[in-house]
Amino acid sequence: MSESLRDQLVKAGLATNAQAKKAERSKRAEATAERHQGKAQSKKAGKGKNPAVQSETDKVKAKAAQQRAEKAARDKALAQQRNEKSQAKAVQAQVKQLILQNDQRTKVSDDEAVPYNFVHGKKIKKIFVTKGQLDELSSGRLVVVNNNGLYHFVDERVAKQIEQRDPKRIIVAHGEKAKSPEPGSDDEFYAKFEVPDDLDW
Repeated sequence: MSESLRDQLVKAGLATNAQAKKAERSKRAEATAERHQGKAQSKKAGKGKNPAVQSETDKVKAKAAQQRAEKAARDKALAQQRNEKSQAKAVQAQVKQLILQNDQRTKVSDDEAVPYNFVHGKKIKKIFVTKGQLDELSSGRLVVVNNNGLYHFVDERVAKQIEQRDPKRIIVAHGEKAKSPEPGSDDEFYAKFEVPDDLDW
């Protein structure tokens, strides 16, 4: 019949029943705290000891970092593409504005209409102009520009501004010096013969 130490102390009058219970509760709390601390230390020790788990974690982290870098690169490329498109649109808007603000083509009445032929791409185009406009086109003071299928006349200064932004818009510019033909080509042979500016064809 062994009694617990608590019971013996209470019987001897050395401790009250309340003090004995309080001492027992504090002893249990300490034991529980020690158990929890031991589990946490074993988990930490387990992390350091298992290299397979650690390398797997490192692989996952590296893959996530690589995916973030790839996404950032894609986003940057898309932003650059959008920026280039918006800049190209702005340039085309500037060209259109230059053409429309400086257009010198006028309506021509039937009695003063003179045909003016020029090449656009692989097609020969014909438009009717006044005699004065024909002279200015032939001398290069006026330049034919393309505004999305419509032909306009602008002066040399404006034509240079348009050419800086979009050289494809310049259709006919007689004032430009002809390029020297390649040696041995047909163009080199025919370059010897002068073609009159007012030739009607």
